Order: sequence, then C-alpha cells, then structure tokens
Amino acid sequence: MEDLIEKVLFSWPWLLVVHFFVAAAGGMFVGFLPEALVGQLYYNTAIEAFSPMIAISAFLLGYFVSFRILSLRAAPWTWILGLAWLIVGIREVSSGWSASWSPEKTVWGYVLANLFGPGLRCSGSECLYEVIFTAPFAASITYSIGAYLRQRRLRPLSHTQQR
Repeated sequence: MEDLIEKVLFSWPWLLVVHFFVAAAGGMFVGFLPEALVGQLYYNTAIEAFSPMIAISAFLLGYFVSFRILSLRAAPWTWILGLAWLIVGIREVSSGWSASWSPEKTVWGYVLANLFGPGLRCSGSECLYEVIFTAPFAASITYSIGAYLRQRRLRPLSHTQQR
C-alpha cells in the first residue's frame, strides 16, 4: 500500500506541478526584490512584461534546485504547465474585451497589450495580467532551460559512475 501511495504522489504529472510551483512562486519570491531594484532600467520596454529578474531567478532555481526536489526528470518539461497557464490567461483577457470601451481595435491587440505590452499599453489593467500569467510563463520556460542544462551536465557523470 505504501508503494502505491508513493507511486501516485511522485508520478510524473505531480512532479510537474511541484516543479511549476517552484518555478513560478519560487522565481517570484526570489526575484521580487531584484525585479523591484533593477526594473526601472527596462521600464516600458518590450521585455518588461517578462519580468527578467524573476525569469533569471527561476533559471537559477531550475539549475541549482530542480534536481534536489523529488526528481529531475519532470523539471525540463515545466514549460508545458507555464504554456497551459498562459493559455488560461489569454482566454481570461480575451473574454473581457469589448470594442465599445477598449483602446485596442481587436481582441488580439487587447490580449497582446495586457499580457506582453509595455507598462503604458497595459495600464488599464494595472498590468496585473502580466504578473499573474506572463511572469509565471516566462519563469517556467527559464526554469525548464536551467533544469535541462543541469540534467545534461549530470548525465555524463552518471554514465562514468556506472562503469
């Protein structure tokens, strides 16, 4: 019975959820202060929506922490949940669009402005969609890259240890 519980708790989808939480929440927690300090350098630019300091923090978590959390095998695939979360955000933003009040002429223009636009373009929503959806998406991608690079670095070591 204990074996069954362990298999369910540590199955690949659950590991993926744990890694996504570490990427998104951990990246935001670790990167919040650096983002606040350095964010003025790229305020109102195209990269602002991706919260670069949070993304860098998530990369470092992916590289240095992901292999210590349960398993490294799911960590490089964390971007899948980030993409799914971004799709939820696209649906959320697009469902609130109306041509009668939106400064954007199309629903896709509105979605792009609120999820990927510089601060002045998303100011109608206080850029919260970028914090809620875009930053976790970017964090999951950089976390996955960090975990993948760590996995590639550890793979040759495991082959030499088996001989």
